[in-house]
Amino acid sequence: MQDMTMSEVLRDPMIRQMLRADRISLGVFAELLETAAKKRAHAFSANGSAAFCAGMRAEQAETQGKTAS
Repeated sequence: MQDMTMSEVLRDPMIRQMLRADRISLGVFAELLETAAKKRAHAFSANGSAAFCAGMRAEQAETQGKTAS
């Protein structure tokens, strides 16, 4: 199975249905995908996969801290 492109993700009916159910606009979701792709590309090109994993852990911890408040 091949990964979906961002364009395919944004056009996928099931994903659109979940976004509607969660009241997330397509534009906001597209920005999220673009930001994640840029961070991923930068981390892998500049510092390797270890930096990407560390960045993801930091973002996850930040997100968990926001939802706990």
